[in-house]
Parts: sequence; C-alpha cells; structure tokens
Amino acid sequence: MEFNIRICQQILDTLPIGYYCGRRLSVVMDEKEPTSFYSPLTDSITISYPIIERGVTALPDREKDFEQAVRSMLYHETSHAILTPSHLMEYPATQEGRTIVNIFEDERIETVLANFYKGVDFKKQKYAINGGPNENPATAEECFYNLVRFRVGPATFVQRVEDIIHEYQKLSRASHHYEIWSYYRQIMNLFDDLCKHLRKKRKTPADNPAQSFAPKQGKSHGKANACADIKDKDTATGGGISEEQAREIIHETMENPFGLRGEQQKEANKLIKTLEMLFANFKKKNSGGNGINAYTGIFNPRAVVREDYRYFDRPINANGNNKFGTLHLNLFLDRSGSFDSNESLTNAILAALSDFERRNRNFSMDVFFINDEFVHAETVAQRQMVCGNGNTLPDNINDIFIKAQKPNTFNYNIVLFDGDAFSDCSGSLTYRKKLFKAFDKKQTFLISDRYNERYIDNFTAAKVITTNSYTDELIKNLGRALQIMLS
Repeated sequence: MEFNIRICQQILDTLPIGYYCGRRLSVVMDEKEPTSFYSPLTDSITISYPIIERGVTALPDREKDFEQAVRSMLYHETSHAILTPSHLMEYPATQEGRTIVNIFEDERIETVLANFYKGVDFKKQKYAINGGPNENPATAEECFYNLVRFRVGPATFVQRVEDIIHEYQKLSRASHHYEIWSYYRQIMNLFDDLCKHLRKKRKTPADNPAQSFAPKQGKSHGKANACADIKDKDTATGGGISEEQAREIIHETMENPFGLRGEQQKEANKLIKTLEMLFANFKKKNSGGNGINAYTGIFNPRAVVREDYRYFDRPINANGNNKFGTLHLNLFLDRSGSFDSNESLTNAILAALSDFERRNRNFSMDVFFINDEFVHAETVAQRQMVCGNGNTLPDNINDIFIKAQKPNTFNYNIVLFDGDAFSDCSGSLTYRKKLFKAFDKKQTFLISDRYNERYIDNFTAAKVITTNSYTDELIKNLGRALQIMLS
C-alpha cells in the first residue's frame, strides 16, 4: 500500500491528542513545511508531511507501519507542548545555540515520555528519518548530535547526557525561570566541553578530532539498514517517567503554563478567568442569535479574584458607548530591560488575549513592542515579549498610532511604559514631548511611572495612570475595554 498525504491526514484526524496533553491543541498538516514544530504562543502543532513521508519511505517493507510513523511524529510535538518550557529558546543568542538546545530538548522529551503514548516508537522514528548516527562527523554540532541523539561518544560525555536528562526530566512549561536557565546552561556547558575535547584532540595531527563521536566499527547505521539494529542497546534507555508522573506535570502545566509564581500567577488567572467567562457567556447567549446584538441580561464574574467587574451585555445601539458592537485593541508595550520581571506575566496576558481573539469574532487586537526599536507583531506567533536594551520612539510614531486605528469599530488603546520612554534618545525635551504627544488621543490609556511625567504635562485627551503596578493596571484596563465593547 502506497503512503500518501490523504492517508496521513486520515490518521491524524483519529488521534486523541487531547487525551495525552490534557487540552485541545490545533494540529495542522503542511505538505510543504520541511520540519514539524510546536508553537507555544499559539499552542498549536504543525506536522510536516515531507518528514513523515521520508521516514516511512526509509523503512523496509516489513517495518512499514503508517499509523506508528504518524503517531510518533505527532506525539513528539505533543511532548514539546507538555514538557518544553515556552521561554527555553529565548536564552540562546545565536542560531547555533538554538540548534544545540533543540537537539538536546528533542532527546529529553522523547526519553522522558518514551512509554507515555500508545503505538509510538520514538527510537524507530529517529533512525528512519536520520538514518542513524553520522558515520563521519566533521563539526562539533554533528558530534553533539551523535552524542545526544544516539549516545555515541566517550563514556564520560554519554553519562553527562544521561545525568542532565534525569535531573530535568520534570521540567515543563510550568517550571520557574531559574530551573529553565539552569537546564540551558548545563546543555551549553556540555557543548562547550565537547568543543574543548575536539580542539585538544586536534593538536595531534594523526587524530581525527571527531573520531570518538563516530559509530564504532562493525555496527551498521547506514540508511539502507536504518532500522536493522534498533533493538540493540546502541543508545541508553534513560530514565523515563511514569504515566502518573506525566499526568501530574500536565495538570501543573495547565494550571500555570507560563511558570508564574505568587501574585503574578493570581493576576494572570484573574484575566484568564474573566476572558473564559466572557467567552462562555458569548457562546451561550449567541447560540440563537446573530452577533453581539443577540445578547441580553447581566452577569457578574464573582470568581475573578478581588475584582468587582460587571459586564453588561445589552443590545448595541447608536446611543451606547460602542455603536459598532466590535472592539479593536491596540497595545503599545514597553519591552526594555527594566521590564524583565514582568515579561512572563505579560506573555501570559498576550496568550490569553490571542486565544480570546481567535474564538471571538467581535474582538481583534494589534501588539506593538517598544524598546530601542519599534516592532509591530503582525502575527499571533510574533506576540512574544522578550525584554532588553533601552527605549526610544520612532519619528513617525504619530502616523503609526493613527494608522493602528481600525475603521468601523470601537478602538481602545493601552500604552504601557516602565521607566524613561526615551532612555536611548539624545533629542531635546521639546522633541521628546512632541513624540510622546502621539499617545494623547481619545480612548487611550497611558500606564506609566513618574519618569515620564515631564512628557505628559500638556496631555488633554488620553487618560494617564501613574503607577508602579504596571501589569495590574493593564489587566484592569483590559476589563474596562471589554466592558465598553459590551455596553
């Protein structure tokens, strides 16, 4: 039987992904995408048909198991959704660093969840797609791949791989920043030591620097025999976790997907619960009507911690606050280095709003990040705040702000700065005040601290909130925006 994209899609459609990860994930198969991947911001999986097809084609006829191949690919990405911290790939500063971390993380998730799924064989998939370890590794990256993915190399290095996987087997999206950073540093230290090992061997001209990371002679790892020795102990089994332990991780990840702690976790949950209530009310009230005009009545989300929001969903009319019945939210967010402590919480807020936007046709949003450069996050996947550097505003900020306002909808703008909005600007005070005046518009809330008071003494239209509780005010104003949308 010939494998094709139709068969692949049919298998994908029957797999119970929610059973394993504890939540609904969007899964799309792409017939051109060269790699499969999981997007933590959109909480979605893209499956590469060419990769699956290549793996199936490499298998001997007696080994061809279409469903196992598709399952293994899908549940590899599902494992990323369960275990891979959303901030992990923010630490490497170079593409090489990201590649090294990704190689190790692929091995960690497959080792830890090796026995979690039914009908999955990660090791078989690894050989089918890659054809076994590289017979003649020429670079440090290729040696690292052989070491981590196939445990080919000096015993001391192999043991370090085992130790790191065991130490961080329960690392997940809910893990704290310091745990993620520690894991990242151990990976990079392993790679750095490997590079030192290769440089040391290179001092002896007769040596092949990468020979200790090549497969031992006499073992067959060629592509023609990709699965011939899969049953052999050519890779360590590692320390996987039980299904019960995996379920505990999944539960913690669902409760705290961004690794927040203390008050930040409470703030994020407050917004998420509010949005969930709004969406549930939308769905219930709108089941028999058309758009927002079908809504009647009042509800009070009492479960929202320490807040007393009342959302009025009465019919829209020309005399109401929002005659359009739709809302477009523009967020202009400071992401300079001083905002680093609020990075995770802000990303949790953006993820919650993005999900609300996806499910609610009456709501749309645009996100703009501001530090020493001005960035419009044009896709949902780009709405990921990574803090660093100082602040300034572009000369055309007024034009950008005006263009961000959408026609035939109620526009609501929230501008958030912590610290000086012009820390990297050499212009005069008059010049800075002129640029900052771009935010002095109706239906605009400026959340800032005292450092920017000198730029706003001539504001007349925008509402200015001076505070150090930036994210708390952000959440409160999001509640106001949604209240206006429903009023």
